[in-house]
Amino acid sequence: MSYKPSSLFNLIQTVNKGLFLPHIQRPFVWEEDQMRKLFDSLMRNYPIQTLLFWKTKDEIKARKFMEEVEWDPDLSDFYEPNISKAGCEKVFVLDGQQRLQTLFATFAGAVKATDGSRAEAYFDVTGGDVLSDDGLLYAMKFSTSALPHPWYRIADLVGKDAQRNAEELADEMNDHLDTVEDALQAEQRPTAADQRSRQKRVRRNFGQLVSLLREDKHFWIQELDGVANNFSYATVLDIFVRVNSGGTKLDASDLMFAAMKEGWDEIEEAIEETTELLNSTNIGFDKTFPLKCLLVVHGRGAEASPEKFSGSGGAKLLAEMKDGWDRAEAAFQELRDFLKTDLKVYAEKVVRSHNSFIPLFDYLYFNPRPNERSRALMRGYYYKAQLFGWYSQGTDKVINGLHSAVGQACPGGFPMQEIKDYFVGRGYPTDLQKGHLEQTRLRFLLLNLVYVDQMGASPFDVKSKGNEPHIDHIYPRHALSTKLGLAGGEINTLGNYRFVGATDNIRKRAELPASYFGRLKAAGTPVEKHLLLDDFAADTDKLAFDVATYRDFRDRRAQRIWEICSRTVNPEMAVVKLGGGA
Repeated sequence: MSYKPSSLFNLIQTVNKGLFLPHIQRPFVWEEDQMRKLFDSLMRNYPIQTLLFWKTKDEIKARKFMEEVEWDPDLSDFYEPNISKAGCEKVFVLDGQQRLQTLFATFAGAVKATDGSRAEAYFDVTGGDVLSDDGLLYAMKFSTSALPHPWYRIADLVGKDAQRNAEELADEMNDHLDTVEDALQAEQRPTAADQRSRQKRVRRNFGQLVSLLREDKHFWIQELDGVANNFSYATVLDIFVRVNSGGTKLDASDLMFAAMKEGWDEIEEAIEETTELLNSTNIGFDKTFPLKCLLVVHGRGAEASPEKFSGSGGAKLLAEMKDGWDRAEAAFQELRDFLKTDLKVYAEKVVRSHNSFIPLFDYLYFNPRPNERSRALMRGYYYKAQLFGWYSQGTDKVINGLHSAVGQACPGGFPMQEIKDYFVGRGYPTDLQKGHLEQTRLRFLLLNLVYVDQMGASPFDVKSKGNEPHIDHIYPRHALSTKLGLAGGEINTLGNYRFVGATDNIRKRAELPASYFGRLKAAGTPVEKHLLLDDFAADTDKLAFDVATYRDFRDRRAQRIWEICSRTVNPEMAVVKLGGGA
């Protein structure tokens, strides 16, 4: 096993040429806020852990990194059959996919925006002096259009600025910013000291950015050489499982318990039992989650830190938490029941943010045993939060902002309108529109919603481990393309998608729908829950394989999906216009 440093430039140059992902790797799951945090860590010179690679000539299915990050990709589009063959030497990433994909997208690629356009990474090179609401010193964001100075397009470092050094880039940027500032009115112009401070930050930031890309000191690689040594696939698979499951990891709560035990020695046990209760829904809450819930309802804000539990203020907080524990415990039990019976959440894949549940706890703490109308609004809030990325950035600030709406007795029920007003003010969507059904990154969440509505249970609540649902085409994609000549936009649409168990999906042949669903129906499978249209479910022979029938089925089924989703996500609307273009 070798252990060596590498420059980011060398890593980027090998991506999709000699460096690939093995088929056992999960999809890319990081959100943009995690990508920004990684960039901020690198700019601060924080270590980001070793990358683990495996060199082999074995026949292993190889997958490319995404040159443009898609949030819900079809992984089959990225496999490389020629690279996968036995005898072809390749290097696989066993640990570090999320970090490398983020770095590749930031320095040489892009992400796909919600409208499908290409968004590239830009860095504010004047940053480094003030913490943002997210706790970041260095602002990086993805934009579909070129941003003005002081934003710098990071990909230019491997493009048009590849031959330039940090001093040249910093001088050019500072000259431009100096000219802009000198043209300002006297009262708006920064002082000479402020200007010098900014110039220094720009020089430092370009120096660090260039160093990250070109120097062999920021990234370290451990490589299992399966060509020169005997690293069998079974051994490597065992290593992969271990490094990706991890051991016992310290989280923020572990640091806080040391400060808390003196005031309430039973608190760690109470928190651990609460975390275990919440995780009976198969969601991976850690101990920080119930602590943040308690901090919020006791008016201390969602930011979890040991300092809140020290000194006289900490003693007062612990006394309040201890006195109010019976009430909090009841609210945690209600939250768990809401997750299990109302939302039927059984998998991390349909939860984009654990923190989105904190306002629900906040509401239940002050409003126990809500009526069905409030529960419907709470369900709507949950789906809106997941679909619209309400917690994609500034999470603690969002939770604190909502506390004024939900953290009190609400005789009028769950305050959906106040919550919507808050997110409108932050520039987020608040109502499901028909156009959302065509967004690739939302299709899994929407399809899960439909199955929960139709089945009355989570499709992820499976008896056989490893048989969690996959998205599958009702009318086979390949046949629609090759035999009927339809383009991808007509095929890859929610009206033609359904869930199928992973095991069944592997075994399933590319069978035409009339035959396939006819067999399922004969075997007693409730095909109406998949097809959603009574006439096709009653007579599966109607699923004829021709363009007119396919389009009729797809469009009517999409309309039915819209009706189900809009009813659930927009429960506050007294009348939902089912046929409109909303």
